[in-house]
Amino acid sequence: MVCILILLPLLGGILQRAAMRGLEVSCRVQGTYRAGREIAVRFELRKMSRLPLGTVRMRVELVNVLYGDQKETEVWLLPDECREMSFVYSYKAQDCGNIKIRVTELRCQDMLGLFIFKRPANIQEETLIYPPKIRLNMELLQRPATKSFGEIYDQHKKGQDISEVSGLRDYVPGDSINSIHWKLSGKMDRLIVREFGMPSNYNTLILYEMMKRNGEEEIPNAFNNAVLALTVSLSLGMLELNLEHNVGRIFHREFQTVPVYSMDTYDQMQMNLLCLPVVEEANGADMVYSFFKGNLRNEYTKLIYITPCFEEGTVRQLSREMDLTVIQVVQGKGINYMSSAGYSVVSVDVDTYQETMQNITI
Repeated sequence: MVCILILLPLLGGILQRAAMRGLEVSCRVQGTYRAGREIAVRFELRKMSRLPLGTVRMRVELVNVLYGDQKETEVWLLPDECREMSFVYSYKAQDCGNIKIRVTELRCQDMLGLFIFKRPANIQEETLIYPPKIRLNMELLQRPATKSFGEIYDQHKKGQDISEVSGLRDYVPGDSINSIHWKLSGKMDRLIVREFGMPSNYNTLILYEMMKRNGEEEIPNAFNNAVLALTVSLSLGMLELNLEHNVGRIFHREFQTVPVYSMDTYDQMQMNLLCLPVVEEANGADMVYSFFKGNLRNEYTKLIYITPCFEEGTVRQLSREMDLTVIQVVQGKGINYMSSAGYSVVSVDVDTYQETMQNITI
């Protein structure tokens, strides 16, 4: 009996170690989710042998690149006799951003719970958590001014500026007769049309600002999530009104912007929003300084400024240069419109904006 009690645990440990060497673990997750939804992470185990396998414990790290937050948890898996198994771990994603899911270590425990074998792991998957979707009905008090011609041309969009030819292609029914390249068509023995360039002078700017601190005041992630949700919703609303625009942000005093004129560029803009980290501390004066330093006041005629907090003095300075609307994320108030000297302020409640934010006047 003593020999059995000694040999049986040793045999179980040897079998466990052999089974662990032939264990393969992989991770899968859907590419995109919405904030506030459950994220399902699927772990798949594959055994190379039929040896019994005890409890498998995995150390999982969840890293939000946007906010720099990191959460560590331990996931327990209970394998059976099958050689291929699948397990689902679910958690609720409260914040937007690019989420990296990493498995850094595996721990396998034998059937009797006496031995634990560790093995390093290098498994990583990523998913994008998009902001909550808001369906906005936009009303423009004044349609933003636009320019017809510009010196910089967009290589990915076709227009009607005959001073710049961006490409050639075969004629299709519906093309303008004026766009036919007659000399080249005669040489090629088929109709060839010219594709004209589109000036990339977008005169409406949606400027959003995200921060973790403003002086001594801490800015919760919920405020920044609301800023992102309002930014993408306003951009989509302007796109539906056929208003080409830019979406930009001041990052370390550098102005970064993305032109939005189609659904493809809209999707690209959303990805940029989710992958650029939030600064530790921001200041409204820095934003105005960067704006004027880049001489951006001469490029835009309309500015929509979305922020959790702003300085009235710097905003008033901006309003002297262009048509300005400020959208501020606050707490404890409903949607409130306030018109000041040269600009208007729209206050949006961080707790209820998803339900109450349906109409907005810009």
